[in-house]
Amino acid sequence: MSIFIEIFLLIILAFVFIQDLKHRAIHISLPFLIGGIGVYIFFSRNQNPLMLLYNFLFLLVTFFFLYVYLAIKQKKKLNPFNFIGLGDVLFFLAIIPFFSITNYILYFITGMLFSIIFFSILQLTTKNKLVPLAGLLAFYLIILRFINYVKDFDFYDTQLI
Repeated sequence: MSIFIEIFLLIILAFVFIQDLKHRAIHISLPFLIGGIGVYIFFSRNQNPLMLLYNFLFLLVTFFFLYVYLAIKQKKKLNPFNFIGLGDVLFFLAIIPFFSITNYILYFITGMLFSIIFFSILQLTTKNKLVPLAGLLAFYLIILRFINYVKDFDFYDTQLI
C-alpha cells in the first residue's frame, strides 16, 4: 500500500478524533472518505468481498440487539439515534474493510473498552455527558495502524483470536 494513502488515512482519522472531541460531532464526509480508502485497500489486496458482508451483518445484529435492549429499557419504541450518533454508526460502517470478521469483532469490543477508559479519564476535565465514540475509536485505529506500520503486523490477515 502506498505510504501516501496511509498518511491520508491517518490525517482523516485525526480529524475525526479532534472534531468529535471538540464538537461531539463529525463532518459527514469523513466516514465516507475513510470507507472509500478502506474499500480501495480491501480490493487492492484481492480480499474476498464476502468478508465485507460478514462484518456488516455483525454490525447489523449488534445494533439490532442494542435497539431491542434500549426499547425494553425505555418500555417504548424509540429513535436509536437519540442514544448513538449517526457519525458513530457511519464510522463503524466505514472501518468494515480494514478488518477480517474476527478482528472486526475484537476491534469492536476492545474499542468499546478503550472508549470507556478514555472517556472516564476525559470526564475528570470536562462535564460533557456525550461520549465522542467515533473520535475515540478513530484514535484507537490510529494506534493500531501505527502498530501495523511499525511492526509490519497486518490486522486484516493476522488472526488474533
